[in-house]
Amino acid sequence: MASIGGDRRAREQRVFAIYGDVGGEFLRKHSRPDALRDTTLIVRVSSSAIAHHLTLLRGEILRKMSPLLPPGMVVEIRTRVGTIE
Repeated sequence: MASIGGDRRAREQRVFAIYGDVGGEFLRKHSRPDALRDTTLIVRVSSSAIAHHLTLLRGEILRKMSPLLPPGMVVEIRTRVGTIE
């Protein structure tokens, strides 16, 4: 029997890994995927300027992620400003 939340966590980890691959070096350095809520990827960013930059790149990132994920798994990206570890 799978652990409670195991499927959700596995989906999250897959999305997080793909975000890291398609986001490029700059976004890997200044942002981290934080959570997957339904079809929205929540990304923690180091500053409001990075949040704005990510907002401008949202369409491109979603287009790059789309063929690597099941249809409709991620349809939106939202940002939160916070500490990047």
